[in-house]
Amino acid sequence: MKASVIVPVWNGREYLSACLDALLAQDYPDSEVIVVDDASTDGSADFVAENYPRVRLIRSEHNLGFAGACNVGIEAGQGEVLVLLNQDTRVCPGWLQALVGALQEFRTGVVGCKILYPDGKTIQHAGGWIEWPLGLAHHHGQGEQDAGQWDVPQPVEYVTGAAMAFRRDVLVRVGLLDEGFWPGYFEDADFCFRVREAGYEVWYTPGAVLTHEETTSLTDPTVISHAYQRGRLRFLLKHMPPHRFLTEFVPAEEEYQPPAIRGQESTSLRMVYLESMLAAAYLLGLRWQANERMSNRVVMALQWLRQQAWEEDWKKTEELAAGAVASFVSFIPSAEDSAPGTLSQVGTPSLIEFEFRSTVPIVGPLIARFRSLWHNVAARWAVHYLIQQQEAINRQQEAISRQQEAINRQQDIYFRSLEQRFTTLAAESGFLAQEIARLALQSDPGRK
Repeated sequence: MKASVIVPVWNGREYLSACLDALLAQDYPDSEVIVVDDASTDGSADFVAENYPRVRLIRSEHNLGFAGACNVGIEAGQGEVLVLLNQDTRVCPGWLQALVGALQEFRTGVVGCKILYPDGKTIQHAGGWIEWPLGLAHHHGQGEQDAGQWDVPQPVEYVTGAAMAFRRDVLVRVGLLDEGFWPGYFEDADFCFRVREAGYEVWYTPGAVLTHEETTSLTDPTVISHAYQRGRLRFLLKHMPPHRFLTEFVPAEEEYQPPAIRGQESTSLRMVYLESMLAAAYLLGLRWQANERMSNRVVMALQWLRQQAWEEDWKKTEELAAGAVASFVSFIPSAEDSAPGTLSQVGTPSLIEFEFRSTVPIVGPLIARFRSLWHNVAARWAVHYLIQQQEAINRQQEAISRQQEAINRQQDIYFRSLEQRFTTLAAESGFLAQEIARLALQSDPGRK
């Protein structure tokens, strides 16, 4: 079967040589390589065009996210077998042959690979599984040293989109990747679950081996956190029936919140609950044919979780504030610790000692010297104490300013990513409005 290998690229210039060289070295007799550049800004597309004439290059004017870029490549591909491959991978000899061979079995709909970390010894992925009811994604074998313990093919719940293959006839039945998982995370699990629902199996194939750098397209922890949590909630709304969402997920999520919020998930959780509220009615109606009453219950549960997250985040803020106050107080020296000659050498203090001078002819220097000596005895200790306090305040203000700058940078990245999602959310909200109007007409046909 002809194979089309699709490589979505976003600012992956430094990884493309290793990826494409290994891919083009595969000995499979009938294949094509398609690179979909997702509006990169580092010259990735030009690099491919100039150095890899055998590669078919598609340039996107906008960032479509992982699923969107893959779908462009899938629709352009001519193969009976379609393979998705991340830009930061390096496939081993025989990789493509092993994938196509595993798809010869008609019941097999998707196959995944043995993926190693760049050291070539540590397992990153040997198939995946979902932790219910929270919807957390896990990889079999992750972090283990590869000693052959994962060399047996087996069916799994899902395989990672970093490297997975499926036949075109399977795609015709289940449809393309869901681009609502923008910019990434959980679109691969969603696709595999849909394939399994269609009656196919998802298999882990250890004969197809590669190494993977991981998270090179998304590098900011705040963006990664938001994308993961958003994908998790969308996946749950699509693959957990509404009654289970209410009775199983919501109580488990309440317990999950405190440690998550004390990690890096604070802002992410609050925002994804809000986004999920906007998308819930559309997803529940489309996936589960949920009525208005059930949709409202799910939306209210998400609102309650968001409120709980606010309260938990406020506790965290109070704890951080108390710690900051304690840290600030510790910077200020006590009067007993203040002594002449102990001025801080860090930075330039806002307060400086007064320099005594005199304009009296001849004896002026003596007068200035006498005043300085008297000042040393009577007041210098107090001035030193004030200077040390001012220096402590300055240091604390500089630390706060650095923290604020870091927060501002993270917020800028986060809100830029949200801006690209507003159009989709508006469409989904419009669907809800149409559904409400339709239900109103059903209940009162004479109403306009």
